[in-house]
Amino acid sequence: MHHHLDNKVFTETSSNPAKFLMLCALGRALRGTAQFENNAKGIILCIVDQAWIWHARSAAIVLMTGGRERSYYDDFRRPVHVIGEKPRRTTSKGTEDITIFRPEHQVIYLASSLDDVALSLQLAADVIVNISPPTARHVMAARKVLGVEDVDMPLAEAIAKQPAEMVIGLTARSSLKGLDMATLTKPISAPVRSPTLSELPGYGAARPWVEAIKQDVADWREHAIPWSDVDRGVLLVGPPGTGKTLFATALANELGFDLVPTSVGAWQGSNNGYLGDMLAAMSKSFSDATSRSGAVLFVDELDAIGDRATMRTDHSYYGGNVIGRFLDLTTHALEQPGTIVIGATNYEHMIDSAILRSGRLETHVYVELPEDQERAEILAYHFKQALAAKDLREITDKLRLITPADLEKLARAAKRSARVRKGVLSIQDVKAILPAQVPLPEAVVHRICVHEIGHALMAMASGLADVISIRVESHMVQGQPVQDGGRLHYKMRNEALPTDKDLLAKIRIMLGGTAAEEVVFGNRSIGAGGVEGSDLDQATRLAYRLVGSYGLGKWLRYQMGTNRVDESFVPAPELRAEVDGILAREYRATKELLSKEKAHLMRLAAELVVDRQLLIDKNVGTTSNGKD
Repeated sequence: MHHHLDNKVFTETSSNPAKFLMLCALGRALRGTAQFENNAKGIILCIVDQAWIWHARSAAIVLMTGGRERSYYDDFRRPVHVIGEKPRRTTSKGTEDITIFRPEHQVIYLASSLDDVALSLQLAADVIVNISPPTARHVMAARKVLGVEDVDMPLAEAIAKQPAEMVIGLTARSSLKGLDMATLTKPISAPVRSPTLSELPGYGAARPWVEAIKQDVADWREHAIPWSDVDRGVLLVGPPGTGKTLFATALANELGFDLVPTSVGAWQGSNNGYLGDMLAAMSKSFSDATSRSGAVLFVDELDAIGDRATMRTDHSYYGGNVIGRFLDLTTHALEQPGTIVIGATNYEHMIDSAILRSGRLETHVYVELPEDQERAEILAYHFKQALAAKDLREITDKLRLITPADLEKLARAAKRSARVRKGVLSIQDVKAILPAQVPLPEAVVHRICVHEIGHALMAMASGLADVISIRVESHMVQGQPVQDGGRLHYKMRNEALPTDKDLLAKIRIMLGGTAAEEVVFGNRSIGAGGVEGSDLDQATRLAYRLVGSYGLGKWLRYQMGTNRVDESFVPAPELRAEVDGILAREYRATKELLSKEKAHLMRLAAELVVDRQLLIDKNVGTTSNGKD
């Protein structure tokens, strides 16, 4: 170690305030150790604040080489090493390859935490030293050698307490006259911390998986399980606005990992968007994630990567290369301990099946619209619990199609309303900014009730459900489809392997609403169709799956996967004809059964008109208002 620097090296070092400050800090910490005093060969392990670690490296090289840094043809001769920050070399398992040896010279290892240092290196180190950030005296000395205006001790102490980049900037500033001491001495605001998943409401269906991966990561950190036992390849599936990006961010926080966010669109937009640019941007994202000690690589808009099975010929070369490279990078990344890859999509069926297979993004987490209680809890969360979730239910129970993103927007508007009137946030502020509620005519409510009871009676007749709850609305949000005026909920019996009889019964349940309208009123409304997810949409898709995927139609054949039956699916004419026949046959059977039950249908519908909600329990009977 070179304790004394020649004039040229000292001049060069002192012209760089960050390097000079850390040279002072290193000298102060190492002075008094046998390694420093005796210039003895061996290993010095230094723990440095992460914000200063690269400046410490530059200073350490000056100490070790006298400023005459040169190339080293192997790591055994390099005098300074940095641990845990962008590893210089990885093994096949992705951990940093540090070979413990007895050096013939002095060597310094720098790390931001002792936890990042392998136990073998900790035991081999001759001395372990904590390097404190530069002090006020170091700031004063740095300004003196820089030849700028001197500062007094109180100001230097205030400067030394600032974040690293502020210390460096203020140290290098020519004059500090007029600098407001109050600005430097006031407490530094802690950065806003984004929440963990445990702190967020909602995501009810995903909670069991979240708890499982938390335990897996904890076990991995304790070396109880290998990284290969962790669910580390995940696909988030859900409609827009359901909080997939927030889920990935909060999961990273929950696990104590860094988040590396990107999207297929960002890769495609890199530079000129040529194939080489796209592949380079993709590789950079993966490299960024795998270089960290723990990271969640979040890839949004994953469906934009495409599916080789449906690519047009003129796009197949580009798309094939992109998907092939993505598969290679994903496989490699998931082998690196501490790297989790999460993709997000609204359209799972548009992603190449090789990406979703076991060993890649194998775990599929469905992020749906929040349930009744979850909606209230999400809104209360955005109000920082200033309004209780139980008090918000009267509002959120009427917003059944609202997304978490919409709830956040609603919360901002309500808080703005309270600020405008210069008052404390109240329920009235929330009600004031809600979309207009339009009362439904009694004739429409009656038809909706008949429609929902039709579904309920067919569900009971199917033998697939024992308890059914029904609720209808008196008012609708302006612009909301009338198809959402009623809601029927029942839990299907556990069917591991449904038969053709079971699937046809489900089709009859879906057709029960429109059939009931025809039985009672002699005509049908648009309530069974018109939107994706409607009764007719679900019945039609199930019929196509039945004959084209499950092989339960006239012909024993497989034409497509069940997830391919979507808005882009174009069936063959004979398949369309068979589906039309199934729907017509099941509709006739549904109408025939409901005609026999017309009196029962009309009585239950009348009860629902009065009470607006109904519970049908096969074992108890029918109750109104959800009470026995």
